[in-house]
Amino acid sequence: MTFPKQGCTSDAGILHTAKGRYVLKRAKGEKYRKWLYREYYVLKYIQTLEDFQSPRAYKFVQTAEQSRLLLEFFEGKTVREYLEKEDNEKKREHVVYEMGRLLARIHDAECPEPLVSKQPWVHRMLQEAQYNLIHYKVDGNQQLLKQLQKQNMICRKEVLIHGDYTIDNVLVHDGRITAVIDWSGGTCGDARYDMALAVRFEDGIFTGKDSVFF
Repeated sequence: MTFPKQGCTSDAGILHTAKGRYVLKRAKGEKYRKWLYREYYVLKYIQTLEDFQSPRAYKFVQTAEQSRLLLEFFEGKTVREYLEKEDNEKKREHVVYEMGRLLARIHDAECPEPLVSKQPWVHRMLQEAQYNLIHYKVDGNQQLLKQLQKQNMICRKEVLIHGDYTIDNVLVHDGRITAVIDWSGGTCGDARYDMALAVRFEDGIFTGKDSVFF
């Protein structure tokens, strides 16, 4: 078992077995355990979609203290790692372009019925923000949340979204996109949310005169 660079919400290890490699994720704490189960739930329903690569979810197990998820392994490094190390500007632009094309395919895919809600996505996100503000330590505050609630935001058309489409959740191998991972935020929602996360300010990547722009 080897351990890649770790994220903030769960531990991840790569299992090297006689039958191949697999990813094992472990989460602790109520919030992160919910997210891990949500990832398992979403992946089960989007596996039939053929327009983009996402890991197969093989097994979800939970105990009183932690949850584990066994996933398909994909070769590659994150887009962030690739862009930080690749000096060839054309290759960098190609990967960013392909990351955008992949996002377009996600948004064009038919959203599985279990991921569709009668309640508008933005309302669900504001309710989740309110819950997190009360129960967890978060970056925002009540004043900021009230400002968002007063804006009466509207999404005319909801589509399948990833929910955390960043350069840390898209994998690259041999200069091509191989998979999009970490689907805990997957749902039927506002495509602009994915777009905003994909191109948010990143030193040397999406800001400054020498940056690659989406």
